[in-house]
Amino acid sequence: MTEITMAEIVAANYGLTTGGITPPYPPPTKATTALLLIDIQEIATPEYMASKAIKAGLPEDQVHKAIADYKERFNAAVDKCSVLLESARRNKIQPIHVKIQAKTGDGRDTAMIHRMLGWAFPPGSPGTPWVPKTAPKDGEMVLTKAVSSCFNGTNLDQYLRYMGIQYLVICGFVTDECVETTFRDALDLSYMSFVVRDATTTYFAEAHAHFINKMVGFGLAPSADEIVPMFEAMPEK
Repeated sequence: MTEITMAEIVAANYGLTTGGITPPYPPPTKATTALLLIDIQEIATPEYMASKAIKAGLPEDQVHKAIADYKERFNAAVDKCSVLLESARRNKIQPIHVKIQAKTGDGRDTAMIHRMLGWAFPPGSPGTPWVPKTAPKDGEMVLTKAVSSCFNGTNLDQYLRYMGIQYLVICGFVTDECVETTFRDALDLSYMSFVVRDATTTYFAEAHAHFINKMVGFGLAPSADEIVPMFEAMPEK
């Protein structure tokens, strides 16, 4: 007899099937779905991080060597975010861009944990520009936050309810910080949410894998290649 695994015990306790969690809503439509792009901005780029580390006194050659793995994963994730964004635009699915940026000129509205990390980013400061490949276009929703969660730091929940959104597809940076926090808040607020597993990453590959592998088990971490045909096949309303 094959021994059962802890994963099977969890599945039994959570009532999971092979297809994962069953949404409580009617199937998604283009009108009830939004693409949430989180912190795809300069602060998350390996180039920005390397420059800060070098300015802090770390040896340049060693910095570039140490950050090479993150750079490869980051660039691959941005490419997938771009694919998702273009598909959303093509299918008239609402893209929502959120980034870390204070609303005051000195960053004094930044939340405590970000201030403790030295992450106070007034408008126009280094770290705030969008990554060009996924920058918002005129008419797309843009929100700024000075905390981790897109919900806690903005009026996102209110806007989603105004628009009748029930399904959220989430991508951006970084997996185990702002993305995970936002994702969990979204589920608690009753949005059927998905993290696109290859359209996000974080500094340490194992931290990304830890979160994503768990969400895959719940059926909540599809790939970009799964999301694009889903966008295409959705009815308008």
